[in-house]
Amino acid sequence: MKKDHLSSEILKMFLMRGAVARPDLIRETGARAATVLKVIDEMKTAGLIVEPGRTGIRTGRKAPLLSLNGDHQWTLGIDFQADRIIGVIADLRGEIVDCVEKPARYRGTPAACCEEIREVVNALKANHPQDWHRVKGTGFADPGLVDSESGISLRAVNIPGWENVKTGKWLSTEFGCPAGMWPECLVRTYMEYRTRYGAGNPPESLFHISLGEGIGGGFVKNGECFIGANNRAMEIGHIIVAPDGPLCQCGNRGCLEALAGINGIRRKVKEVIASGVDTELALDNFSLERFVLCSRRDKAARIIAGEICSSIGTALAVVVTLLNPSMIVLGGETAGLGKLLESEIRRILNSSCFGGSVEQLKIEFSTLDRTATALGAAILMRDKLLTA
Repeated sequence: MKKDHLSSEILKMFLMRGAVARPDLIRETGARAATVLKVIDEMKTAGLIVEPGRTGIRTGRKAPLLSLNGDHQWTLGIDFQADRIIGVIADLRGEIVDCVEKPARYRGTPAACCEEIREVVNALKANHPQDWHRVKGTGFADPGLVDSESGISLRAVNIPGWENVKTGKWLSTEFGCPAGMWPECLVRTYMEYRTRYGAGNPPESLFHISLGEGIGGGFVKNGECFIGANNRAMEIGHIIVAPDGPLCQCGNRGCLEALAGINGIRRKVKEVIASGVDTELALDNFSLERFVLCSRRDKAARIIAGEICSSIGTALAVVVTLLNPSMIVLGGETAGLGKLLESEIRRILNSSCFGGSVEQLKIEFSTLDRTATALGAAILMRDKLLTA
């Protein structure tokens, strides 16, 4: 193995795992021990990694762990959502140094959106004036379609005015460091995979569906995120599951998002209330969290929940047929439907897909917290900077 390629492989192992012992690096790369140790020494000299357990040439029976040097550099991560913005600083280990969250205000124009982003980053900067020089890049999780290579936010249907924005260029100019941007659902999917990789049992392929105000998806195979030929892959929210269904914000009818996103659920609730059915459901202060709670004790809400789960299962049958993932992860507020959602998905997959693609398929629920997407954007930017 050539030394440059070996250095790249070792760096990728550190970026994914955070900490690795020398014997593991030698065994897993299959390279000569002397060559691996030389690469390690070069990375230590560059300040990328540290080995706090080593105090001399001999370290005892158990080899100490080498780990990324968290203070070597930081990256910003921004999660731009319809109702809030979350910004984080992440160190080189991929751990959060600080987090700032602000609710959305009136947007409507790119300038108004950029001002909100600026406020979040300035708040982080104000918290760390002496260490701001450590920040070497900004990762941005965009809520809509993006052209990652050109750094353009193409369109976010749930944020008025966020369309054809040169976000990457603006971020780089505004904050004085390189910027990268990815679809929010892809970032979240990467973090789902990363979490399972860290647990030591990564799936060969993983499809993540985010079930919230909008509906999105992402696909990872062998650690690589799939975005499609022009960054428009995995838009599961816009798979048409009911051709004569309600109008979606994208302009089509019967999209999954129009049926099982927050607007679709609200529409169903409105119809139930208008029909005079005895129900706890209400449109005042409506939220997905309240709907999920109501579905556990209210018959009408339970019926609506069943219809939503059926629509989700129908869309996932397309995913399983085309991609044959080894795992599906369900995230977002509507995933709180839990067993009802999982059982309905299983029922539809079993009746709609080839048996071999379903028998070994794992379906799990996300355990990531609200900061995971911002952190994922920071980590993806960190990796982009170090592996370019």
